[in-house]
Formats: sequence, structure tokens, C-alpha cells
Amino acid sequence: MDIRETAYDILKKIEYEDLYVNDILHNALRRMQFSDKRDRAFLTRLVEGVTERRISLDHLIDKLSTGKKKLKPDIRILLRMGIYQIRYMEAVPDRAAISETVELVKRSGYAGLSGFVNALLRKVSELSAEGKLDSFLVSRMDTRYSTPKWLCDLLVETYGKENAKLILTDQYKEHDTVIRSNLQKTSIEELKERLISKGLEVSGSNLKLEPEQKNELDKRVLRIANYDSVPRLPGFRDGHFIIQDETSVHTILRAGIKPGDLVLDMCAAPGGKSLLAYELTANDEKCGLIISRDISEDKIDKIRENAERLGVPVSDGDIPAGIKLEIKDATELDGEFAKRPSDKKADVVLVDVPCSGLGIIGRKNDIKYHTSPEAMKELAEQGLRILKNASHYVKQGGRICFSTCTINPGENQDVVRAFLESDEGNRFEIREERTFLQGIDGSDGFYYCIFF
Repeated sequence: MDIRETAYDILKKIEYEDLYVNDILHNALRRMQFSDKRDRAFLTRLVEGVTERRISLDHLIDKLSTGKKKLKPDIRILLRMGIYQIRYMEAVPDRAAISETVELVKRSGYAGLSGFVNALLRKVSELSAEGKLDSFLVSRMDTRYSTPKWLCDLLVETYGKENAKLILTDQYKEHDTVIRSNLQKTSIEELKERLISKGLEVSGSNLKLEPEQKNELDKRVLRIANYDSVPRLPGFRDGHFIIQDETSVHTILRAGIKPGDLVLDMCAAPGGKSLLAYELTANDEKCGLIISRDISEDKIDKIRENAERLGVPVSDGDIPAGIKLEIKDATELDGEFAKRPSDKKADVVLVDVPCSGLGIIGRKNDIKYHTSPEAMKELAEQGLRILKNASHYVKQGGRICFSTCTINPGENQDVVRAFLESDEGNRFEIREERTFLQGIDGSDGFYYCIFF
């Protein structure tokens, strides 16, 4: 198997079919599960790197491809691959990056352009060796950080230039995987010791919180690195942990969920919030009920899979305690639930709405290409509609916990203010509100607001 050719095929599909990197790369890696670990790592690095640096790479190509008015899309993809290896993959010798790319050009039916590709990549190698390559990129934020100009402008306008630089830089840092210990099966100390014994790098959360809040989080959350595959990790199949970002865990811990509560999770997949909510509702005397909803059977199946692995009671039908699964569209009002007497409604409603995902561009490196100001406006309108529906499901004196993984105020604070000014929301007040910024607060970007 030629790893570079595999990467090329994946990048073409991403380019021409507008696919998400995570989806297509996950499928490719699953087919390579018995291949050398180094090959899988090389493929991941090259595909993700070319994708996240696409704007910068294209800018270099356009600046250096003198005499070529328009490049064939396939050649542009191959040039991106070659330049990325030269500039960003120190373990790959320049001569190997150039020769392998040129050979791939020939095998792909573009032998007539192999000389052009060879010359351009050699020029890139010379500029890189002289420390001059980045001079083509640094004058503009969009080319320096390989991020659409409109998004750079939004971050500067919202958070100031220095904070915007920190946020944009964070997408290129290594990001640990964050896991939450299932305290119904193990302790955080036991889980940490078991993972370390298998050679993993394990640390606590970096989230910037008040000491008391940080202590509560540290009882449940670990950061891990230096591993190959999550399903192969010790304790995964036994349900000792679930992947869940610390901002998500902190938000649920702040939602005021108590033993015996009825919790409605309106957009629940893949289930991390619902499962932690159940853990908080259960003690030796009583257990609560979590109604976990999402829009499709595939999403519901993912919640079920995680619940069963963690050993949490789960059912599609009525159960006294555990996770009750329901396929529901959160944007449509559930009239039957809304008509319940107040004491039969939810103690807490979780509203983690679909969003632009600008808080996780470091983990999903193509999100920045798949959103736009127009799309974010539509998402904000959808989020407000879901939040208004949530107001009909919570009992008097209960709480609504609204959250997103974006740092766009238009989808966060603006939605909250519009809700409070609406007929549905004017009886609520904000109990707690927080925005976490990647590169600044020690986590991915995230927003939550708790109403009561």
C-alpha cells in the first residue's frame, strides 16, 4: 500500500465530494487497523495537515507557480501534499517529499506536468532551507493561520487581535483526548493508574476554573495522549470511561442535577451529557430518569451503544430509571410533553444545540471551511427555536442548561438575549453564564448559560 497515494485519494474525495475529514479518514484507518502504526500516523498527519493548511498552501502555490494561469485541481492537491511535507513534516526529507510527489504525478496520468511540479517543489525546498518561505504568509492573518478571512475578522472584532491570534494558533497545537471516568464502575485514581501502566501519557484537566469547581472536575476528568486507538485502551470495553470534553462535563456539573431528578436532554447524541446526568441522579436511595432525544435512529443508536457499554439502564420504552431513548426533532414543539402538569415536567432540560463548531476547529480541522456567516445566522435562529421549545418542558423552579461548542456570540449570547426578551423566555433569569476560549482557557471553545 502506498500511503501517499491513499492520502491523495482521500484528499480528492474531500475536495470533489465536499466530505468531512473525520468521516472519510476514520473509514480509511479502520481498513488499515492491522497496518503499521507509523503508516496510520503518517496518513492521518498528511490528510489532516493538508486540509487544515489549505489556504496557506494554496497561497504559496499561487505565488510560486509563475506562468501557470490555472492549475488542474488534481495537480493543486498533489502540490499541497508535497509542500506540506517539506514545510511541516520535519521527519520527511525534502528530497523524498519531492520525488514521491513527482512519481505520484506521473502515476496519476499527468507525466507532462511532472517537470513543473518538480521545479516548484524544489523552489519551496530552497526557500524553506533559507528561512524565507513563511515570508509569503505572514502579512495576512488568513494566510498565516490558514483560516477564512471573514472568520479572522470576526474573531478580531469579537475578542481583539491578540486573543484572536491565540485562538487561531491553538488549532495547530497537539490536543489531548479528554475522557470522563465512569464513577459507577471505577475511580479516577484506578483509571489513571491503569492507563499509565499501559504507557499512556495521563494528566488532569487544564480548564481555568475556581478552585472548588476545578476540584469537582478533577474527580472525573483525565487528559490522555500517546495511544493508537481508543477502543483498544484498557477499560474502554468495560465501560470505565467515555470520551467527553471537560467543558461539557463542567457544564453538566453546574446544571444543578440532583438524585431522583427527571432530566430531558433534547439533542443528546452521542450521549455524554445524558450519561453524566444519570450518574448525578443516582445514589443508594434513588435513581433519576433521563429522557435522551435526538433527530435520527443513527444518533439514538450511538447513545444506546455508549449507555450499554457504561452499564447504564437504557430502553426505548418506559422505564422507572435510567436512559429513555426517543427520536424527536428538537425544533418541533412536543405538545404532549408541554401539556404535562408542572410537577410532571423536567427538573432540568439540557439544550446542547447544533452550532458552527468554531470552538473545536483544533479537533475538526475542516469546520472552518464548512461554515459561513449565513450558515451561522441560520444556526442561531434554529438554536433560539429549540431554546423556546425547552421553556415548555421545564417545571416551575426548574432549570434550562443551554450550550454550544462555538465561540460565535451570534449563536450564544445573542440567542440568550433574544430568548429572555421573548414570550417564552421572559419568566427566566440567568443563573450562570460562561464562554471558554481555546488557546486561552485551557480547553476547546465552549459556551453555556443556565436559566432558572
